[in-house]
Amino acid sequence: MVAAAVEAGLPDGPVLELACGRSGSALALAAIGRAVTAVDISDVALGQLAVEARRRGLAARVECVLADASSYPVVRSRYAFVLATFYWDERAFRAACAGVRPGGLLGWEALAAGPGACGPYRIRHGELGARLPADFVVLDERQPDGRSTRLLARRQP
Repeated sequence: MVAAAVEAGLPDGPVLELACGRSGSALALAAIGRAVTAVDISDVALGQLAVEARRRGLAARVECVLADASSYPVVRSRYAFVLATFYWDERAFRAACAGVRPGGLLGWEALAAGPGACGPYRIRHGELGARLPADFVVLDERQPDGRSTRLLARRQP
């Protein structure tokens, strides 16, 4: 997701990653100079992320926040890039969209629903793009492996 965002023209500014886990994405973004707010409900995962950020000399760029992504108070129009990987929650998705600044990017990957794979934490391929607010343009939406669905979109300036 990070490489696709950089290739698409990631604008300057802070990044928010929801449901980050141990987050290679947060580390990769911090390594290219981005300030990253990494939110997760797991103190263990956040602890591992913080240790790795310190080990790599990136601790000053990675803020770890212990919170449930579905209720985290995202600041409107603050972030150049908001992302989540292998996570689906409608409230978090709406908040993430609102948090993207004009010209910024939204990157989202969720487990895909389909025959034999359904549940509240899955979404059908194509639904991420369909749920975007009107001021977003889909740059890429694909189902890379049949297990997940991935979206990259830009909020119009």
